[in-house]
Amino acid sequence: MRGPSGGPSVAVIGGGIVGLATAAYLAEGGARVTVYEREAIGAGASGRNSGVVQHPFDPALAPLYHETVAAYRRLAAVSPGGGFALPAEPSGLLLVSHRAAVVEALAGHLRATVPELAIEVLGPADLQRREPSMADGVHAVRVPVAYPVVPAAPTYAWANRAERLGVAIRLGRAARPAVRGGRVTGVEIDGRHEAADAVVIAAGPWTPELVDPSGRWRPIRPLWGVVVETLMADPPRHVIEEAAMDVALGTGDVASAAGDEREDPASTPETSLVTAGGATAVGSTFLEHEPDPSTWTERILGRAATFVPAVADAPIRETRACARPLAADGRPLVGAIPWVEALYVCSGHGPWGITIGPASARQVADAILGREPAISPAFDPGRFDGP
Repeated sequence: MRGPSGGPSVAVIGGGIVGLATAAYLAEGGARVTVYEREAIGAGASGRNSGVVQHPFDPALAPLYHETVAAYRRLAAVSPGGGFALPAEPSGLLLVSHRAAVVEALAGHLRATVPELAIEVLGPADLQRREPSMADGVHAVRVPVAYPVVPAAPTYAWANRAERLGVAIRLGRAARPAVRGGRVTGVEIDGRHEAADAVVIAAGPWTPELVDPSGRWRPIRPLWGVVVETLMADPPRHVIEEAAMDVALGTGDVASAAGDEREDPASTPETSLVTAGGATAVGSTFLEHEPDPSTWTERILGRAATFVPAVADAPIRETRACARPLAADGRPLVGAIPWVEALYVCSGHGPWGITIGPASARQVADAILGREPAISPAFDPGRFDGP
């Protein structure tokens, strides 16, 4: 059961970016690793997102963001020609609104929360000079962050790295942790027991049911996003997000505090546009239940066109949905499950999976390998009471 360097054997459940990065870090440390994925690599949010690595505006998450950017640089260096590399410089993020008061309130919040970032407030004329694709009358906060990426590219890059390190990736295999006497003994798959010294669950919004089949422990829930992928002839140079996206931005309800009436998220999308690899992903929604993506296409494009008019005439390549794994307090769960020995989780990253997932994966790998992990108490799974 021991790895090639005397390290542990580890089963990782989940073939998204978090699970695959965890597997790669474990293998680098000498573990023998098998990844179990019930569908395909990147079948969830990490392969069907809008495709942007950006500062999460949460001081607790910012170190994970900076480490992840550095990890992507190293990943490109050790896997030259692997098909993925972050842009050399961020494209810049525009947080937009039709109301100046919302932009001013958001700018004030960001200056107080993340003072290290350069925050600019742009009126309509200045905004159009900086980003000609914008509609008349739009206001914005500009922040020099945000790296657009092809949505699934980082996930496949980690998969390639993991396989080069000897990780076995088994697709189409639904696995569950096997627990005996309060300790993990491996996984159950197709009615068989496969032994492992430790198990990591990185199954996105489906993580809680694997940790606790009784249903009592549910700190992560799915929050569904719909994205319309378009082919714009002259797309925006910036990443664009609506200033009222408090769930995605982690800013609280700044828009409502500025007097902007909150629209029902069950029927009204919020705008984002991210261009990478020749396509512009337009979104997004924050829905409690799985949607029919086709019913959202016109609403998403109609809303986005009030900020970027050209999107209304762009050909549509795909409309897709994915479930973001949102933790109850908005921060991921990283580390050991207190009531089951050798069972770990790395999940609950919400909209920030490709932004902070690899850094949190490194932390949980370090914990399993017996290194001194610097996992923040803010991410400890034990902050949510177990069964």
